[in-house]
Amino acid sequence: MSITTHSNETIRNVILHCQELSNSGNHTPTLENITSVVSKIRALQIDTLQMVKRSHFLALWSRIGTYDDNLLNELAYGNNRKFFEYWYHAACIIPVEEFAYRIPAMKKHFRKETKRWRNWPNEKNNAKVINETLNKIKLEGPMKASDFNDTKYTPGSWWNWKPSKRALEYLNDSGMTVVVDRINFQRVYGLTELNIPEKFRDTNYTDQDCLNHDLEMSLKATGICRPSQVGNYTHTKQGLSNPIVEEMIRSGRAVEITGLDKSKKEIGLLIHKDNLHLLELAQDGVLNADRTTFLSPFDNIFWAKGRDKEIFSFTQVLECYKPKNQRKWGYFCLPILYKGTLIGRFDPKLDRKTGTMIIRSMHLEPDVIPDEQMLFEVAKSMREFLSFHDANSITFENAGNGEFRNLLQKAL
Repeated sequence: MSITTHSNETIRNVILHCQELSNSGNHTPTLENITSVVSKIRALQIDTLQMVKRSHFLALWSRIGTYDDNLLNELAYGNNRKFFEYWYHAACIIPVEEFAYRIPAMKKHFRKETKRWRNWPNEKNNAKVINETLNKIKLEGPMKASDFNDTKYTPGSWWNWKPSKRALEYLNDSGMTVVVDRINFQRVYGLTELNIPEKFRDTNYTDQDCLNHDLEMSLKATGICRPSQVGNYTHTKQGLSNPIVEEMIRSGRAVEITGLDKSKKEIGLLIHKDNLHLLELAQDGVLNADRTTFLSPFDNIFWAKGRDKEIFSFTQVLECYKPKNQRKWGYFCLPILYKGTLIGRFDPKLDRKTGTMIIRSMHLEPDVIPDEQMLFEVAKSMREFLSFHDANSITFENAGNGEFRNLLQKAL
């Protein structure tokens, strides 16, 4: 255990650096830089909600600023792909080399050993549907669910999917197909052997190999967290993650440190040995979290459960699934990151017909007092946010912090 107690600011600066959220936006939006950012943070979570741009586009924007969506699409779905879609923290875009470490999970799906696929593939006619779906892709090339015409199916409780759509998901989970494109967000599936390099398909990693890999990469990307939070990055259950984390500590790959939470209480934390030098840089003032940006509610920074409150004194809550009268902040609030601190959140909605960004509510955290520099930086980020969405105007509704809202309107 380190005898040094690291300040809360030091802890936050290291976390944000590991998450590519510490700089002033010096990343040029090139294919190479996008590849580098995603490789470092390991994943971009995909979600269906689109009050503004979808989560995976937002998470990348938070780190590199305004860029062309087609760059990310090219890297995920192009002929020379660097990423692919699969389960990670949730449904995510992840580096293509991660395919090798997903194979044991894919094999379990194929053998119908997972809860998700234990029953349906064995039900009447479903094996036939799976084979016919795969053969159709082999004969006709990449296909999406709407390319299939199921004349007879009974809507069920499993998302009401028709049989061929469920077969497509089974084939994808099992590693026989991959998503090769998205058309209006609908997945297009192609054969894995034609789209994933053989060097990532021809591997013999065991379940244990993959768990070890996932947790080590998780700790590197997470930056600093409690031991119990390491597995959160890949949704690994603690019963599986705890023994591996303990072994990482014994081997020296994970290092125990002491840091201060936001209330200045000492807490035990972990950092990967490869990131230890960042603590010294942060302590010396070389590593500063000077970026101001807005975050997706699904951003990787929030994957370590409870760390937002403990380290950043901020509770991230997605309220879109709550009844309107039970929402405290708004439907789809984006947290505001200002120079290492989460200072508030706002609820945006893009009117795509008029090009108007509607800010339905704007909230600051209780202890935040805005000054000219904060207003300048938040206004600058808001203008970049509008540019990223091709919005030509912005309107503010009256919910939330009226004083800050009015000041921000003037600053814009």
